[in-house]
Amino acid sequence: MGDLISVIIPVYKVEAFLERCLTSVIKQTYRNLEIILVDDGSPDNCPQMCEEWAARDSRIRVIHKENGGLSSARNAGMDIASGDYIGFVDSDDWIEPEMYERLYTLLSGSGADMSLCDIQLDKYERPIRQPKHIKAEIWGRKECLDCFFRINGEKSNTGVYRYLLDKRAFGNYRFVEGMVNEDVHAAYFFSSRCRKAAVTNEVFYHYFQNPKGITLNTFSDNKLDFIKMWEYVAEMVEKEMPEYSEACAMNVKRAYFTLLSRMQIDGYDKKNEHYVSVHKDLKKKVRDFYPELMRWKMPISRKLLLTLLVI
Repeated sequence: MGDLISVIIPVYKVEAFLERCLTSVIKQTYRNLEIILVDDGSPDNCPQMCEEWAARDSRIRVIHKENGGLSSARNAGMDIASGDYIGFVDSDDWIEPEMYERLYTLLSGSGADMSLCDIQLDKYERPIRQPKHIKAEIWGRKECLDCFFRINGEKSNTGVYRYLLDKRAFGNYRFVEGMVNEDVHAAYFFSSRCRKAAVTNEVFYHYFQNPKGITLNTFSDNKLDFIKMWEYVAEMVEKEMPEYSEACAMNVKRAYFTLLSRMQIDGYDKKNEHYVSVHKDLKKKVRDFYPELMRWKMPISRKLLLTLLVI
């Protein structure tokens, strides 16, 4: 049967997407799952939907709690998780049937602390497009950190929903509560503490780009947490592994660039003096960082966007 995997799914205002998510999880080819639904004080029909799903599948456990945000919900799920391994799925996303079987096989067969797959960004339901050449590799801590800091031009890779974690290695971890973009800190923690990771470029996770989601709506102050999280990581790096200080500093600067581009593309309230001031400050920072960012390994499309933003 294999070891028990606890899959933690925070649930908040996703009644339009919850059935798609849960259907994909219960249909996993790896059957020995503990599926923990954490109702984070959702004001819609999600609490009732969770209970109905639990009545249909004995592997499902439900927690109802006051609203505390994604990190709080994940922590609550981890507090009761009894599995040997832990995975996370966001409740507006969905996964391929083989995801956890493949990640478990990679992890348990290599003695790694975690296994990772690739993701596909989706604005609507569509089949997964797998890479032409499938590969699986064993990474040491250095390879994990090099990838996290995107030293070789890697794409953004902080989402913990693509991880399967050995609870013995990371069971004491707590997600940072009260902020968004908490995955930045979590991904750094897992990368810096793992002895080795089993990594595949196979795509098993559908990341739904919900226009009403936390990270894609019009600019608000909580978006600034993205910079704060990277600055928090920078403080840890300075103490724990200063050899990555320069790379981390560049990621802090990239965070300013990312936030400025989001303000420009997603829009912000130009009648709000506070947001106008935030936009002005971000633009000044990014202009100051421009020469360094242009020397950093980034796709040419990002460098073109960067240039347009500072002109």
